[in-house]
Amino acid sequence: MIVERQENHEPLISEILPRSNFLVRPPLANLDGIVFVISCCDPAPNRFVLDKLIAIADSKGIDPMIAFTKKDLRQLDELADIYRSIGITVCMVNNLTGEGADIVRGFINGRVTAFIGNSGVGKSSLMNALFPHLELETGVTSKKLGRGKHTTRQAQLYRLSELDSSMSGYAADTPGFSTVDTERYCRIPAGELDNSFREFAEFAEKCRFADCAHIKEKDCAVRAAAERGKIALSRYESYLRMYEEASRINDWE
Repeated sequence: MIVERQENHEPLISEILPRSNFLVRPPLANLDGIVFVISCCDPAPNRFVLDKLIAIADSKGIDPMIAFTKKDLRQLDELADIYRSIGITVCMVNNLTGEGADIVRGFINGRVTAFIGNSGVGKSSLMNALFPHLELETGVTSKKLGRGKHTTRQAQLYRLSELDSSMSGYAADTPGFSTVDTERYCRIPAGELDNSFREFAEFAEKCRFADCAHIKEKDCAVRAAAERGKIALSRYESYLRMYEEASRINDWE
């Protein structure tokens, strides 16, 4: 969108440019990166939801990063290594001390990014650790429900240079979501889903059939790689579950 300011007049929109990408929920467009904020505990990480979000980012050409919070309460090095092994930037952060925040700062600098994650994982707390004078409202996780309360109620876009003169770009703090909400982010057709699992590519070209779905087909190199541990079993199981979900949805829906 191009906005022109004319003398003695309010700013006017003169042209709307095509979007490079967009998300329905939260309503954001033209993102270069997404920081998926995942709590090591309280609430516990959901691998399937994380894999679904990463698949959505990859399908839209958005660079994903994972920031694991509350590392002082639990270590998830094995889980972190799964995503590092497929080329995703991963860091462990402590919002109380600021440890790990520099890696996040480096990722968002010069980009348009969004902080996305389940309620209670510490998105706003991480933003406060990055930019202390923001003083964003934060909440605590409900012990009864096992999930956080929504303290951020709408997506808020910040110009980074106004928060830190050494930085550029924009960052959005977004409302926390529930597992159900991921259905509204984006629909990836079943036939295109394997393209959103980046580690499949080097094996998929060795499958017997060019249109292999990597489910039950004979001589499927992707399935064989998962069985040999070359592809993380949790990632392959997420693919199977997403494929089943996508196959149940008609194109007109």
